[in-house]
Amino acid sequence: MKKIKIAITGGIGSGKSLVSDYLENKGFPVLRADLIAKELMAHDSEVKRLLVSEFGADSFIDDKLNTKFLAEKVFSNEEDVLKINAIVHPPTMEKIDQLANDIFKSQNVVFIESALVFEANLEDYFDYIMLVYTDEKTRIERVLLREQVTEEKIRARMQFQIPDEDKKEDADFVIDNSTTIEELQNRIEFILILMKQLTA
Repeated sequence: MKKIKIAITGGIGSGKSLVSDYLENKGFPVLRADLIAKELMAHDSEVKRLLVSEFGADSFIDDKLNTKFLAEKVFSNEEDVLKINAIVHPPTMEKIDQLANDIFKSQNVVFIESALVFEANLEDYFDYIMLVYTDEKTRIERVLLREQVTEEKIRARMQFQIPDEDKKEDADFVIDNSTTIEELQNRIEFILILMKQLTA
């Protein structure tokens, strides 16, 4: 049986986590790059050293990751986005590789949720890329509902992400998440049917 790695990607508020949750509930392994990166930033001594060296001692408070400080610092300019990605991405992908190889001992498919597949030029790392697509207006409304944050801050985070409209051409599968949860689940089920054929 062929072993395949499938990326779940999409902009902030697109519904990547909803898709990941659904797949996990169906018994599929899902690795979440964002959570793995946060874990490394909080606990990996070399990553911590590089963050402090690059962004200052305020990156940590009482040895705990100061996410508010880093978010405000990093999302304010593209240079800092590139710097933090250069620190965090390589060990994150290395960890994902280790975890995926373990999963492949017993399963044929692993899904990897990652917001920055195209931005970090990771297309070749995956066998297939699944884009969760929602229009920008809906995405902003969703994030406003779930987070205590202003529209201005959401747009600041979006400005360093490639527009999802542009990603459609490069994704292998596009799941539209502009309607209902039921519709989303139906679209995921359709892709799972295709996946079975791809791993056969």
